[in-house]
Amino acid sequence: MVEFPLLPLPTPEVSRRPRSYGRPPQTVFPGRKRQVQRIGPIFQRLQKVLNRDPLDIRLDPAGIAPERALVFEIAGSIDSFHKAISRVDGLEFFHEEEGSYSPDEDFHILDTRVGHKGEIRDDKLVVSRLYMAMPDIRALKELVSLWNLYEKGQPLGQGFSLWQKAFEQLIYLRPWGPQDRIPDESITYLNSQLDSIIGPSLRLEVELWSYQSTNRQQSAFERVKKAVKLSGGHIIRRASIPEIAYEAALIDIPGSGVRSLVRREDIALVICDDVMLIRPQSDVSFPIEINTPVTDIQSVEPLLLEDDKPIVGLFDSVPVQGHQLLEGRIELDDPDDLNELSEVSGRYHGTEMASLILHGDLNIGESSLRRPIYLRPVLYAPGSGACEQTLPDHLLVDTIYRAVLRMKVGSEGDEATAPDVFIVNLSLGIKNRPFTGLISPLGRLLDYLATRFNILFIVSAGNIGDPLPVPALRGNEDIDSSEFRQLAILEALDEQKSQRTLLSPAEAINVITVGAWYADSVETDWPSRDYEPYLEKGPNISSGQGLGYRMVIKPDIFMPGGRERFRTVRRDQQGILHIEPAPLGRIYGVKVAIPDPNGLLDKDGLTSGTSVAAALTTRSAHRLFDVLINNDKAPLTNIDPMFYAVVIKALLAHRARWNEETSRLLNDINKSKGVSYYGERLDNITRLLGYGHPAIEEVMECATNRATLVGCSKITADDISHQFRVPLPSSLERIQEPRSVTLTLAWFSPVNVRSQMYRKAKLEIKPGDFKKRVGVERLSLQPSNISVLRGSLFHTHYTGKKAVDFIDDGNLTFQVFCRAQGGPLDQSIKYGLVVTIEAGEHIPVYQEIRNRLVVQPRI
Repeated sequence: MVEFPLLPLPTPEVSRRPRSYGRPPQTVFPGRKRQVQRIGPIFQRLQKVLNRDPLDIRLDPAGIAPERALVFEIAGSIDSFHKAISRVDGLEFFHEEEGSYSPDEDFHILDTRVGHKGEIRDDKLVVSRLYMAMPDIRALKELVSLWNLYEKGQPLGQGFSLWQKAFEQLIYLRPWGPQDRIPDESITYLNSQLDSIIGPSLRLEVELWSYQSTNRQQSAFERVKKAVKLSGGHIIRRASIPEIAYEAALIDIPGSGVRSLVRREDIALVICDDVMLIRPQSDVSFPIEINTPVTDIQSVEPLLLEDDKPIVGLFDSVPVQGHQLLEGRIELDDPDDLNELSEVSGRYHGTEMASLILHGDLNIGESSLRRPIYLRPVLYAPGSGACEQTLPDHLLVDTIYRAVLRMKVGSEGDEATAPDVFIVNLSLGIKNRPFTGLISPLGRLLDYLATRFNILFIVSAGNIGDPLPVPALRGNEDIDSSEFRQLAILEALDEQKSQRTLLSPAEAINVITVGAWYADSVETDWPSRDYEPYLEKGPNISSGQGLGYRMVIKPDIFMPGGRERFRTVRRDQQGILHIEPAPLGRIYGVKVAIPDPNGLLDKDGLTSGTSVAAALTTRSAHRLFDVLINNDKAPLTNIDPMFYAVVIKALLAHRARWNEETSRLLNDINKSKGVSYYGERLDNITRLLGYGHPAIEEVMECATNRATLVGCSKITADDISHQFRVPLPSSLERIQEPRSVTLTLAWFSPVNVRSQMYRKAKLEIKPGDFKKRVGVERLSLQPSNISVLRGSLFHTHYTGKKAVDFIDDGNLTFQVFCRAQGGPLDQSIKYGLVVTIEAGEHIPVYQEIRNRLVVQPRI
């Protein structure tokens, strides 16, 4: 029985939304005369080609032509420019992206600093937006006509005023060409495959432009199909998900075609105007490596399921259903018959993840979950030592999409297979799709599905297998010094932050992304020549690093992923030492159920990584749900299930905080590298630590000196806010006593996949004067007050010990409000909110707050 159950938040009042302040940097543009010099020749050439036979216009693959995507690179931004594009008949808007432009005399940020006013900020890139649109012959003629009016200084006509701004701010206008179609990361992948192409061809993914018209989309696909054939290849499968602007084809292309792609030669596929991107296939694989001793499980908790409706879904590889730790606890849904394709002795990943969710780390001996979990295989184990892998003739985005639809609403006339599931574990980082600034199709899909079905997706950050270069480790004395070793590794991780990035779909904004924390419960006296990276805690060296899309805080949190030791690999030609994770052996890891080569069903072993961390997070999410719902004293027993996911999301992060020693070291490292701006230093620390490692047990119940209040509601983007008044413990008034306030707000934002802003709902907490009312200020070493506003999880800490007179009847007051971004927001946004007030051990915080909650309303 919980002695100090969580408390309900008081019902908020509706008030006015706070006003928005702050001005964007002032961008300087060239002026009309200079723009005519810069951009005029482009329109002159376009006018000449428009006077030719329309069939001849397309002969130049590098020129502007009808049915060829255009890129408008605009300095700064123009509100609703996509609407201006749509005003031109025959010009179909696709989407916008954020870019940057090096400052010059034409485009730059104006310096406003004292002593430098009016100068060019050489250290500031000009933020730009790239608008992609497809013109027909009418649209090109209209564009030339609008430019001619601008060039002469004449009005552009009613409804076209934004084109005046566009021409003033236009950096460049060009067609979408081979350089865009085959990005550099695709070239790197293709080069790596040239010498190892298995069989006569290589499998790739082609993403098409997504048209509004179904007929136009089908015509585009037929042209792509023809281009693939002319390039010597053929199409394996097609997928279409218009809700996320995803149109794709899985293709095979011969080795000769691959070489042409690498050189971006003018073969049919490279110059096909309907192709947006050519990418490696989005596949997932897990090597079958038995590098840990196999032992007998010590005990199995009796099967005691209290409810046969799962709330957790696991999308992973086929498990060993008959294992003693899994039997009777899994609802397997296998419409693709992957069970039949999978060798039992190779079913590692799904077995391990299911074991972790159901039982946790077997070295700890926690109670098992009392509900089954729903398991949908999306990988299989082909056997003969081959990796567990996705089906080679499927598009992973389409597979996940169909799996969620089948689970929540049914498919092909069948009923939903698990409609009560609202937590989904997805530990499937796509190794050949590292995050490079643009959100991946799978990331877009998860963001869309989260809002459509109120699903909390728990996603692993991804494991980076490349060795880590550590320049500071020069000799054995450096390596043997624990303190120096820790500093050197943190320096190396910080230096490599742009290379060791998240794996798709970990960059998605609505999911909880989990990194692997250096922690486990292994106790061993086994000798080892491998090294521990830290004196204090920190991220495992193989854990993928943030930030996410539009600099959203990622990973959100870190959970135990094994105390990953490392070993030295080599020194490169510059003498720099490279290190990599040591094999598991007996020295670190989390204990889980595993398959046995001899078919026995009672074996366990050790595993590690971000998949482990995500599975343990999923288990914690289930346990938090049980605390909230399944007892008479639970604060949210009667809430609508549509709020479950956002409340659990808030609770998972609520007790997360940076490790003080690690964050201090990272701050010092950034200072030594000359990073003077404090916000930038905090962002660099956030890439490695996210919001931190949460103390899950602390958020499950309160304590005598700690009260946690939980609530949920819906809010619109109108000019309103929800004003919360949380009672303070009277014992804290007028005394100097350490105290803290923690606020966590979570929601799922609808997304506009065609907008660079992407996120449509920006929620925020505006605190009252906490320093004056409670004697606390914002903690310095945590993600910056700017970065916490970027995603769909707002989490912040306040601490202090100042003696203050309570005002406003001794209440902590703050506002929750919503602003629209990335397009109109015509729906209410569900959110979960958690507040904790904590003080010294002798302060009866819990009892005094509970006593003041005379009426305990359900929000």
